[in-house]
Amino acid sequence: MGAGVLTRPGQPGSRDARVQSTSTLTRRRAWWLLSGWTLFWALVHTPGGGYSWHYFSLAARLLTGSGPASGLHVYAAHPELQIGPLAMAVAVPIRALDPALGRVIAPLLLTATGPLLLAWLVRARERYVAATSPLLLLSSGVLLLPVWTEVTTHYTHLDDVLALAFAAGAAVAARYGSAPVTGLLLAAAVDSKPWAAGFAALLLVLPRHRRAAAVVVLAVGVAVAWLPFILGDPGTLSLTHFSIDNVDDSALRALGVTSAGTPSWDRPAQLLLGLTAAVLALRRGRWQHVLLVVVAARLLLDPETYPYYTSGLVLAAVVADLFSNDRRLPLWTLGTASWYVINEFALPIAPPAALGFLRLAVCLTLLVAASLLPARPELPSGDLR
Repeated sequence: MGAGVLTRPGQPGSRDARVQSTSTLTRRRAWWLLSGWTLFWALVHTPGGGYSWHYFSLAARLLTGSGPASGLHVYAAHPELQIGPLAMAVAVPIRALDPALGRVIAPLLLTATGPLLLAWLVRARERYVAATSPLLLLSSGVLLLPVWTEVTTHYTHLDDVLALAFAAGAAVAARYGSAPVTGLLLAAAVDSKPWAAGFAALLLVLPRHRRAAAVVVLAVGVAVAWLPFILGDPGTLSLTHFSIDNVDDSALRALGVTSAGTPSWDRPAQLLLGLTAAVLALRRGRWQHVLLVVVAARLLLDPETYPYYTSGLVLAAVVADLFSNDRRLPLWTLGTASWYVINEFALPIAPPAALGFLRLAVCLTLLVAASLLPARPELPSGDLR
């Protein structure tokens, strides 16, 4: 009898190597499919693309310009620019490439963030939690990328994209990374979009003895970005009083709030509800759902209902799914993305009040389920704290 050929795990010819090769090939195909899927939805959203880019182009011009409404006076003169200083600064080089083509360049750059962000989250899952099956990767991307291209290609909200990406990074850093990094990423989120202050609830994911460092970094990061504008023109504080319409299909209307604009108590209530839900989720061992309940609280009490708002909810659901131990299918992502699809199809035909009650039901369901259902014990992982 001839001697058998001995191979070590991972060497060519071994069963492990063949499985790894097959898995890698499948994952490569999944990424090719997701790249094509992103391109397809970017083309779908291209008509009317760059819808809101004029706000960022204006902000970039004013930030670097001179005059009574420019520089540190930009917020006081234009409180409708609910864009953080960091997002304004990022818009400057994009506009500088070509002011006329910024509406084309910006959507292209932002749309690429979808697959890149998903790839980073998958890599973090594989480092700290468990391997990611091609099915989980593919299904997560298929559900996330259509709504992500809504905010990137159609609306081109640079500030929301930055705030959500930084918040996702902060969630992972709070659980597996360092407190200073968590604080820095949270500061970057708030410096990109004022409503991102609600993501400070992620500080609760950190151990108590590490929260102080994160709070200091967060406070310094926010002060460095916002304080020059406040000191340069106290009228900057008018940003906190800026009101938007309370539309007919909002969950606020479904709750019985009939004011034409944003109630004075609304923004503080969003923060308080998100923080309360985050505390409840953490007590149930659901750290990965903190981002989800904060976004759900915002959507529940927000007077507007732009479709791109749902991008934050679906991204938060992806985080919840990818950082659950034995997840085979992204169930939270499936639920949030399904609501996005149903709402899009129902929008032209359903009464606004019905859509408002649907929004109310979805947000309340997410808040209750994510903050009150018990979590399964975590598997050992590469916790860096």
